[in-house]
Amino acid sequence: SRNEDWLAASFAGEIIDRLACAPGMHVVGRTSAVKIRSDAVKQLGVAATLEGSIAHRGDRLHIALAMTRTADGYRLWSASFDRPASDLHTAIEDVAAAVAHRLQLKTPAPSPRRDRPAPQAYAAYLQGRYLFDQSAPEALNRAQERLEQATAADPNFVPAWAWLSIVREYRVAAGMARPNRLMPASRDAAERAVALDPESGVAHLALGIVKLQYDWDWAGAREELDRAVKAFPESAFVLDWHARWFQSQGRMTEAVAETERALALDPLSPAISSDAAAQYVSLKQLARAIPFAQKAVDLSPNDPAARAALANVLLLAGEKEKSRQIVEELRSSGAAAKLPATQMASLEARMGDPLGARQLLDAAEDLPDDQLLPAVEYAGLAAVLEDWDRLFSWTEEAFGERDVALPYWPGSLPVPKSDPRFDAFLAQMNLPAPEAH
Repeated sequence: SRNEDWLAASFAGEIIDRLACAPGMHVVGRTSAVKIRSDAVKQLGVAATLEGSIAHRGDRLHIALAMTRTADGYRLWSASFDRPASDLHTAIEDVAAAVAHRLQLKTPAPSPRRDRPAPQAYAAYLQGRYLFDQSAPEALNRAQERLEQATAADPNFVPAWAWLSIVREYRVAAGMARPNRLMPASRDAAERAVALDPESGVAHLALGIVKLQYDWDWAGAREELDRAVKAFPESAFVLDWHARWFQSQGRMTEAVAETERALALDPLSPAISSDAAAQYVSLKQLARAIPFAQKAVDLSPNDPAARAALANVLLLAGEKEKSRQIVEELRSSGAAAKLPATQMASLEARMGDPLGARQLLDAAEDLPDDQLLPAVEYAGLAAVLEDWDRLFSWTEEAFGERDVALPYWPGSLPVPKSDPRFDAFLAQMNLPAPEAH
């Protein structure tokens, strides 16, 4: 039923995560696996597909699987399982173990029974992961609630603590909470996960994200993210975060290479496509950035942020008329209201109408704190207007807020690199100068 979509998606996602632990195994990422249509599987370049169904029969789950060769549709393997509906963890582990055995893969051994999470905690965890994958703001709120329920039901459940940390960070990045209010709780959850299981790859991923985005501990972040990659060498999600570390250090060539590795595993991820577009913009390779920005829109057509990002890339590339059409569509459809006012004002200023941008910056000087957008939004607007004094003033505010976007700014700011305040900012963040392009 539609109310149990999370269950089927959770089985698929958990199996993908387990197979992604096997070195050399090309496993399509969670986003692409859910989105791809059966008639378009060949686009992913995979040798075989694994499909399944789940049916409730009383208090039992009946799970059927079939592995099919992509080239000719030949069925390579099939299996069925009947498990108690009350023990989802065992059901998923049994299914994943059977798939790994069929593929002759070495994956982590099943958890000892004493270490398995409480059933109600595991169900809440799966629902939290499912909601996180939906990406929408309201879904992120509900994901946090479910993961908090999971950790309350089983305080020793490591993946629930790790993903609670990650969801909290994503809520901050989405502008749903200020960094100084939620990121300490994100750090606490990640540190709790690592303390409970120092060998957990997802725990190190969560802590690496906190160290990168909020603590600005570059060496610590690299160490944690390296451990996550070692644990999940074929995870697009992990590789994308690894790429962001390179991006923060101004090592854009390496960042792009890692992001493209992630895209090869999860080609239908709008988030990773957006990351690739932003990195190519930083490299000033706009002709390569445009297809990725367009792909993000195609994959997520109802996301106004993706359309605004495409409009921005087109403007930078000199495609003013195409960009103007997107801006007009955002305005006429009402989608612009879902974006920060600074984002639309920035686009209009780039198109030659800076009045709205100047008015927003002027008004921000007198707004009370509870009515202000994140400082980084005003800093970006000042950069478009080439108002360097206000840019650095708002950047200082963003530094005080410990804005999670700041690690990626040095490679994208249009400020003259000869301005001594730019060097002071790098020193304050303990960041190297971006590589020249």
